[in-house]
Amino acid sequence: MGQKKPILLILITAILSTVALSQETTLYILHTNNTNGALENCYCPDHPFGAVEKRSLYIDDFITENSNTILLDAGDIFTLTHQSLKDSLMAVAYSKLPYDGILLGDQEMTLEPQLRKKYIEMMDIPVVGSNIEGAPNASIIINRNGINIAVLGIMDSYAIRYYPDSIRETIELDDPVEYVKKELKKLKDKADVVVLLTHQGADLDYELAKSIDGIDVIIGGHSQSNLESPETVNGTLITQAGKEGYYIGVIELTIDRGEVVDRRGRIDTMKFEMPDDPDIMKLIEEYEKKSGRVNHQKMRMKGEKH
Repeated sequence: MGQKKPILLILITAILSTVALSQETTLYILHTNNTNGALENCYCPDHPFGAVEKRSLYIDDFITENSNTILLDAGDIFTLTHQSLKDSLMAVAYSKLPYDGILLGDQEMTLEPQLRKKYIEMMDIPVVGSNIEGAPNASIIINRNGINIAVLGIMDSYAIRYYPDSIRETIELDDPVEYVKKELKKLKDKADVVVLLTHQGADLDYELAKSIDGIDVIIGGHSQSNLESPETVNGTLITQAGKEGYYIGVIELTIDRGEVVDRRGRIDTMKFEMPDDPDIMKLIEEYEKKSGRVNHQKMRMKGEKH
């Protein structure tokens, strides 16, 4: 008789686990792209939006309210002109944010290899690049409360077409469609959700979605498109969140029995009145002190003397 209790307990646990798995669950994906080195709001009257200084607290609050959340970035984190001071501070800022995975954009891939390696190490975030030669990971799997999310990443040669030959020749890119299909075969039966980060532009995202089955979400970059109402093509939700850190994309996936049964998304604006993260503001102060580039518009708006 003494052995029946543990057996009964095991059966009850198994039944409860099965019931839990059969219930609908919502997975949230927060996503960013083309931050372009914007640590803070430019305080411009015509577009008074925030950037990383607002993003940080927004993300913290969102994850506190929704534990089933992952955070991803589709590239062009750093400055277009490769400003070493601002880029290094941006790497520090990203290390403070709970990113689960990032794709490198052309602004990262055109950095000197040793500098790119340094920034990747500073950020300490998993990097994916399914068709990028030398990328640390072809894909990663993130587990969030029992949901397995596979994250892949590709860059199309379109993203680097205007760079000089001397730069383009240092970036080896394989055929993105071929390599995504190849990686999807490896991930079969390992993931409940498949997310593809891309750095090629929204037009190519739509074309890619038509040519590949089995992708739940494409999160794009490069074209800096602000897709306020993401569309679904061939079962794939396609989205992108503008530029300069002004927006954060929010995706909601409804999952039932390990399959995505509903997908929707929106873009949230980092409004001027939102609070600033003190840690990010310290990085901005460090930038202003070392570079001598002071945001006078910010000083005027805050009533400071200069």
